[in-house]
Amino acid sequence: MILTVCLAGVTCLALSLAVFLIPQKKIFGSPFSVYSIVPLIGAIAVVAVGCVSVGDVFEYFTANSAANPIKIIILFISMSLISVYLDETGFFEYVAYKAAVKTGGVQIKVFVVFYLTVSVLTVFTSNDIVILTFTPFICQFCRHAKISAVPYVFTQFVAANTWSLLLMIGNPTNVFLAQASGIDFFEYLSVMWLPCIFAGVTSFLVLLLTFFRKLKDKMELPTEKVELNEKTFTAVGLVYLLA
Repeated sequence: MILTVCLAGVTCLALSLAVFLIPQKKIFGSPFSVYSIVPLIGAIAVVAVGCVSVGDVFEYFTANSAANPIKIIILFISMSLISVYLDETGFFEYVAYKAAVKTGGVQIKVFVVFYLTVSVLTVFTSNDIVILTFTPFICQFCRHAKISAVPYVFTQFVAANTWSLLLMIGNPTNVFLAQASGIDFFEYLSVMWLPCIFAGVTSFLVLLLTFFRKLKDKMELPTEKVELNEKTFTAVGLVYLLA
């Protein structure tokens, strides 16, 4: 057990260092993300020293449960592809344009509505799904409004990861740990609703105080009109996203 914890700690530390110090290296002339290989090396090391058996790994990867790592990976990749698809159809740019026009240049109003929207969606879907869906929207919105994306990116991450605590379905990690511990949906909710609400309100106030000066900057309303040309393909993508 001690060896497993030590290997996990070293892997986390190595991952953090790789992200900050050597995020990319060129291999055969092409850029390669170094940090992506660090967790794999750590996982191989855990199996190699006998902390986890190959049989246990196979059992987890073939288990018919929501905690199956393969299912979680498929969820992440699928949602990424749907988000990229909608971005390519111009959906996020179109929605960002409409949002920038409707706000009238008041950033604080946008900030509050955005925080509430991300929080509500996270509670009933998943923090990863919300982040994958809203990140392209944030980039397009801030580009049209000619404002800094930093407050909104941080707000998205904090809101999604905080309010995902409320329900067991808010985060794949919640599902994994709850099932492993034999905790059902309502037992989880009965314990987590209070700390989640407290953390959500506190994080909102901290974010508002942190970015208050930037939120006072005037937004520039877009001058070029953006149209949604690929309506059919966009509709197909939205149906899949909602499903």
